[in-house]
Order: sequence, then C-alpha cells, then structure tokens
Amino acid sequence: MHVSDRFVDLVQEGFDIAVRSHFAPLPDSSLVQRRLTRERIVLVAAPDYLRQRGAPQWPQDLAAHDGLLTAPAATTWHLRQGEAGEAVEVTPRVRMVADESVVLLQAASAGLGITCLPEGMCHDAFARGDLTPVLQGWSAGTVTTTLLMPHRRGQLPAVRAVVDFLCARLVPS
Repeated sequence: MHVSDRFVDLVQEGFDIAVRSHFAPLPDSSLVQRRLTRERIVLVAAPDYLRQRGAPQWPQDLAAHDGLLTAPAATTWHLRQGEAGEAVEVTPRVRMVADESVVLLQAASAGLGITCLPEGMCHDAFARGDLTPVLQGWSAGTVTTTLLMPHRRGQLPAVRAVVDFLCARLVPS
C-alpha cells in the first residue's frame, strides 16, 4: 500500500488500484472508474473548543474562530445551507494548515479549532464525543470517492479481492 495525496499515474507507476477523493468529476481516461461514496463536507469542532469559544450560530461568526485549513491559500470556506440554499463565503482565523484529513480530524478533536471534513470520516469521533457538528444544516460542498483501475482484463485474484472488499465496505446499500 502506498498512501499519498498526490494524483499518481496508475499505468506509468505500476499501481493496480487507486482510491481518489475529489471535488469535481475526474477527467475522462482509459481507467476503469467505480464511484464508492459521495458525502457532505461538514464543519466540526471539539465540544471543549465550543464551550470555551462559543458555538457559532451563523456562518459569519466563523470569522472569530480558529480554522484548521487544508492549504495556505485555501483560507476561505464556501458554505451552502442545504442542497440549494443560501451560499456564503467565510474566512476563519488561520490556526493550522494540513493537507491531510486525518491530521485535521485529530487537530479538531484536540480542540485546536473548527475544520471541514467529510461527514463519514467523523462518525466515530461523533459517537465518542470527540467532535460535534458546527452549523448543522450548512456544508462546505461534497466529496466523491472513486476507485480507479487500469483495466479489469488480466486482473490478479488478489486485486479483485481488494476491489470487492472496498466496494462491500464503502458503497452505500
């Protein structure tokens, strides 16, 4: 297994499978694509952070909060109420930048600020009480996770087993 946020060239680099999370449709290619999930990106924070700093009631309140961001240039969150509701842009105070979602999840759980994460990624942290949703009803868009393979012909049984496992675990019933 190779874990990277970099978009690898499956054919040139010899990968059998790639799991990609993306915000826009993937370009047409000769790769076999299988959509695994599509989920909302929600705002989350640790309950302790919200007790100390107060829970935002409106998106504009985020300007007074610490943001855990995905990139130095990505300082603005584009939020939408519901599927087709009001859209706003907000800029939290930059507290931390990390380009890896697990790091942002851990930082938010530790009480460092508010971040935007895929909803499914937060379920266990919600259940444990480590994180709580912020501004329920608002989201920062959606993320799609797609399984990519160079081809099905000649696929090794081990590769097929991994594909079947991922599809069984990740594709909503």
